[in-house]
This record gives sequence, C-alpha cells and structure tokens, in this order.
Amino acid sequence: MDRMNEVSKTKTKFLVTSSLFAALVCLTTAYILHIPVGANGGYVHIGDSFIYLAAAILPTPYAMICAAIGAGMADLVSSAAIWLIPTIIIKPILVLFISSNSEKIITKRNIIGSFIAGFVGWFLYMIAGGIISGTFVGAFVLSLVGFVQPIGSFIVFLLIGGTFDKLEINKKF
Repeated sequence: MDRMNEVSKTKTKFLVTSSLFAALVCLTTAYILHIPVGANGGYVHIGDSFIYLAAAILPTPYAMICAAIGAGMADLVSSAAIWLIPTIIIKPILVLFISSNSEKIITKRNIIGSFIAGFVGWFLYMIAGGIISGTFVGAFVLSLVGFVQPIGSFIVFLLIGGTFDKLEINKKF
C-alpha cells in the first residue's frame, strides 16, 4: 500500500509541476517581453525558456503536455489563435531535444539540445508561417526577425537553469 501511495504522490507532484510550468509558459509567452511581429498575429517571446526548463525537470510526456497547453493558451489569450494548431504540434517537439535524466538542469546535452530546439522551432514556425500566409518567401523574411526568440529563450534558460542548479531543484524530483 505504501508503494501505491508513493506512486500517487509522484504523479501528483508531476501534474502540479506540469500545471505550474504550463502557466509560466503561457504567461511569459503571452505577456512578458511579448513583441508582435508581422501581420498574422505572430510574436517574439521568451516562453520557450520555460518549455526547456520543464523538459529538464519533468519526464518527457509531462513536459510535452505542458508545452502544448501553455503555449497554446498563450496563442488564444494574445489574439494569435491562427497559430494554435502549429503551436500545439511544434512546442512539444522542442521538449524532445532536452533531457531530465540528470541531477543538473544545465548540462552539455541540455545546452546543445536547447540550441537545436530553438533552431528546429524557428524552422517549423517558418514553414507554418508560409502555409498560413501563402508565401514562403515572406515567411522566411519575417522568420529572420523571429530568430531573436530562440536566442532570448536560450539565454533565459541558461540563467534560470543555472540558478535552479545552485538551489538543487532537480534533486527534489
């Protein structure tokens, strides 16, 4: 019976933490350093940094769900609903490049993974922008401005992840 209680507590901890990260992703994507770009409701933000943090702390399925829900909600509340479908497909993919299999958040793998995730996200949103706008040339030009987003999210991930490592947050999971 104790084993079942322990499993239940662990699942509850993951669900609560996932919900917190989904809220942080939504908040930082929709409102904090939210810079509108282009005519299709697109914007630049630092919300991906919290997706990377979730991926470095939570098991992959939980991190993928909080990425989709948090970023999708941000699109809905920030008048960018046209991006909802691409967002709930693309944001969970970013999680796959980062690992939670370490006591540290900032590891060599996660630094490289967050860099790759930023590039992949940028590329996939460029493709989605071309589909939405009907012109891939215009989407590419606009995506050059949007390349600031993965760079900003990468820097914020390193700063917050480094702080979390000093506080030994990952050891609690």
